[in-house]
Amino acid sequence: MNSTSIRVDVVVCSLFVGIALLTSLNRYILMSVGKGRIIGLTLLILLMMLSPVMAQGYSMIEDDVEVRFNYPSEIKMGTCITISFWMKAKNNLTDLSVRLTLTYHANSYTQVIYDKIIVSETSVTEGWTTSKSINVCIPREVAPEPHLQADLETSYKVNGSSKVLEHDWYMSIVRSKTYEELEEELEEARSKINNLKDEIDDLKAELDEKEEALESLQEKYSNLRGCYQQLQNKYDQLEKSYKDLTGQYRELDRRYDDLRDKHQQTLLDLERLRAKYDLLTRDYGKLDENYRNLLKDYENTLADLKTYRSMYQDLKARYGDLESRYHDALAEGASLRQKVADLEIRYGDLSKTYQSLLGENILAKNVIFAQAAAVAAGVGIYILVSRRFLRRAGGKPEGANLDSNEGNSKRVQKILSGRRVTIPRDIAEMLGLREGDKVEICLGNGRMIIKPAREEASSGEKIIKETESENWSPPGRKPLR
Repeated sequence: MNSTSIRVDVVVCSLFVGIALLTSLNRYILMSVGKGRIIGLTLLILLMMLSPVMAQGYSMIEDDVEVRFNYPSEIKMGTCITISFWMKAKNNLTDLSVRLTLTYHANSYTQVIYDKIIVSETSVTEGWTTSKSINVCIPREVAPEPHLQADLETSYKVNGSSKVLEHDWYMSIVRSKTYEELEEELEEARSKINNLKDEIDDLKAELDEKEEALESLQEKYSNLRGCYQQLQNKYDQLEKSYKDLTGQYRELDRRYDDLRDKHQQTLLDLERLRAKYDLLTRDYGKLDENYRNLLKDYENTLADLKTYRSMYQDLKARYGDLESRYHDALAEGASLRQKVADLEIRYGDLSKTYQSLLGENILAKNVIFAQAAAVAAGVGIYILVSRRFLRRAGGKPEGANLDSNEGNSKRVQKILSGRRVTIPRDIAEMLGLREGDKVEICLGNGRMIIKPAREEASSGEKIIKETESENWSPPGRKPLR
């Protein structure tokens, strides 16, 4: 570790004090004559020569710490002095201890006049500073060539390693001047005054310039004082901002540690997701192959669906034709049933007539019998034809069915807007039609037929209806086989 020790002899001149005294005594000096003038000038020059205060400083600059001492370079015997101490830490330190030892050397003997630990801290941070004032009194005994020596011992720990710094230096000279010495100095000063008499007149002119310069300097001093105050305020603000930034830095450092942990966890999750992605990629290949197979099956099914749809449309058309023929057959069967009922009535009348005339002459009986036989033969032939017609379900033309229906009910209706036709209420009630029901409109032989759209009967119902139509017979007679 490189260390640097600097000893500085600082001469602080009291120029401003001298100028102030010159300014205040200017008029007195100019007005004074003879001995009084010489005495005034002598005092003024003595003040200018003796007013500087000699001061000495010691600085220790290390890589980790910086120490400064300020004290007078000459000390009078039997007096007390004040030593100013300042210290700054350039790094984070622990177990900091600073001991100051002052030894008074007088010819052949030494005396420790101060030995104390001036700094003792468990831990300090970078930028930490401290300052103290130390009072020390010098012995009154007169000794030849006495002086004061200082020993500084500094110990601390940085990053866990202990360090000890020891420095000693020649501090101050202890003197006591005699009156003869001062008399000699005064004689020398008087000789100098005699030499300076010729220069006083020149200094008078310069004094005026100095007064003006002093006023200018005072004004500048005031400005500098204001600037210093502003800089001090800015320094306080910057120090506060530094503390805030330090807190923010610590918070950001903590967040950085948290984010780093989260980043590690994210990397682990990423590896797991990559493994899952590879597995899903393999599954995707299989699913894509299955999808292509299903797409081929779908296209084949779609082609079959189109085929079945065309077959369905064909069957639907056939079903509509058969249903139309079926309804026509039902209407024709109802007409035939009515005719059979009429024939049965006539047959009953003929039977009664036959019974009444049975006792008459044989000729009349034969005639009646022949008529009855003809009627019975006609009824049997009609029934046989009706059975065959019902089995064929549509053997009779549509025109005949239409003529028979027209004989039952015929209405003339007006076509409304939108080519609408109103179905009469009584016909709708007879057919069981309600609002929302569907009707079929058929066109044939130049005629339009409107009939209810009935649902297709099940195969069981068709068989029952066919059986009923085959087994039907007029009342009082057995079914025809």
